[in-house]
Amino acid sequence: MTFSKRPRKQNASGKGGVKITKLAGNVKRQGNMLRCDTKHISNLRKELASKGLALLSANGESQARTLPKVLRYLGNRGINTKEAEGCGYYRIATRIQEMEASNYVITSNRETIIGADGLVHRGIARYVLLRDNTEPNPQGELDLGGAE
Repeated sequence: MTFSKRPRKQNASGKGGVKITKLAGNVKRQGNMLRCDTKHISNLRKELASKGLALLSANGESQARTLPKVLRYLGNRGINTKEAEGCGYYRIATRIQEMEASNYVITSNRETIIGADGLVHRGIARYVLLRDNTEPNPQGELDLGGAE
């Protein structure tokens, strides 16, 4: 009885398959994934701390004060759920809803990442601030002519 040779691995590291990127945000092409590991999170925390944007307390009020500044600083990069958790923002979706209720315009894009656990996580939200609540609404305010 003869055995055939084992086939070569198709997705071995460096041999093709999923392309990994370490760039934060705007990972658009299917197949590109952000490696959102502890090193990436640590670098993001250091970057925010160097700009005076580190979260000093995990309470909701502190998060609500700091998150708009962080999103403003990060610009188009935004912050995803795992990055936010690594920076101390738990329940970030709640903070985003609070900001939207205060007239911030924020987009939520879904992305696939490789988490600190080494697993692929699909559908992770990345939040990007589009318009600050201090900017005038380009559509103007609704004038009801004194109607209540």
